[in-house]
Amino acid sequence: MNTRLQVEHPVTEMITGLDLVEWQLRVAAGEPLPLSQERVEMRGHAIEARIYAEDPERGFLPSIGRIAHLRTPGLSTDVRVDTGVRSGDEISQYYDPMIAKLIAWGEDRPAALRRLRGRAR
Repeated sequence: MNTRLQVEHPVTEMITGLDLVEWQLRVAAGEPLPLSQERVEMRGHAIEARIYAEDPERGFLPSIGRIAHLRTPGLSTDVRVDTGVRSGDEISQYYDPMIAKLIAWGEDRPAALRRLRGRAR
């Protein structure tokens, strides 16, 4: 059993409606899983885009410095942004250059892609 969360766990959370982080904490506290695998229902599609502080003109090497401007899309039950940075924060060479994950859900793959691009219908 892999007991760690995968970096893509928000995609699973979006299509199941389940909070896997909460489940992991509850299990670590000795509680049983609230639902068996057979009872987990999946709905629609979700796509994750990773946002990196990289310089494409330098072969996508990490780009360090201060974040001058950061604007995230409006959040909803269908759009999620996981990040630990905000405007004014410093990107250091000592950490992974991934600064955010944008996750979008849709009834089908094309709908999820439209929502990811900010063109939800």
